[in-house]
Amino acid sequence: MKSILSLATLLAVVTLPVLAQQAAPKPKSQKEVDALKKVQADAQANNLDQEITDINAVLENFADTEYKDMLLNMAMEAAQRKGDYAQTIAFGQQVIQANPNDVTARVTLAETIASHTRDTDLDKDQSIKKIQDYANKALDLLKTSTAPPAGIPDAQWPDLKKQLTSQAHDALGQADELQKKYPEAITEYKTALDAQPTNSVSMVRLAKAYVESKQYDDAISTADKVLAMADAPAQVKQFAQQQKDNATKLKAAAK
Repeated sequence: MKSILSLATLLAVVTLPVLAQQAAPKPKSQKEVDALKKVQADAQANNLDQEITDINAVLENFADTEYKDMLLNMAMEAAQRKGDYAQTIAFGQQVIQANPNDVTARVTLAETIASHTRDTDLDKDQSIKKIQDYANKALDLLKTSTAPPAGIPDAQWPDLKKQLTSQAHDALGQADELQKKYPEAITEYKTALDAQPTNSVSMVRLAKAYVESKQYDDAISTADKVLAMADAPAQVKQFAQQQKDNATKLKAAAK
């Protein structure tokens, strides 16, 4: 499923004739329109590799395109969705170079690095710092933002803002877990759920943090909430069941 951002940026490309009559962004030639329509078709077909290829073609052939930020964001998300860690980081960094205040890129980088960092990594401390820097800067920008990013309809911004806030706190929670700061991780995951109560990923991570903090009853009840969620992905529910089983065994052993 595409995020709100992808839908919005795709809409921006689909409605090029309308945008051309409004206050930017707008294409500068019919050739640029045709190139952007290729990106649109790729996104609609969920052809992630071709979408990235055609985005790169637009950026190379139309260096002054007003769609640069949107296209880089779309490429970053396409790379993330196909599980290409290196490409996701590379595009995310390009987004921030083009626009240091891009919240979406900072949240994506924070979450992507967090999900790929392991306790045994030699560069774990550097990764944790990157996670915290990206996530905290994103939260600061979200607190002071008065208008949605380019390409995001006003009506969709409140939901996207909640989603990004939740994801940023989720990344900070993962950073705390990597440092074995379990009470702090619990607080971050709870804050993530305050922003987006239906975030099943943050909820199952909260259950795991409860297990690590030896709060077994809270772990079990939180895992049960995930298991009861009709729209939670099967993989998330499987992880929730693992946390419940683990908490149940550890609770019995502690008696």
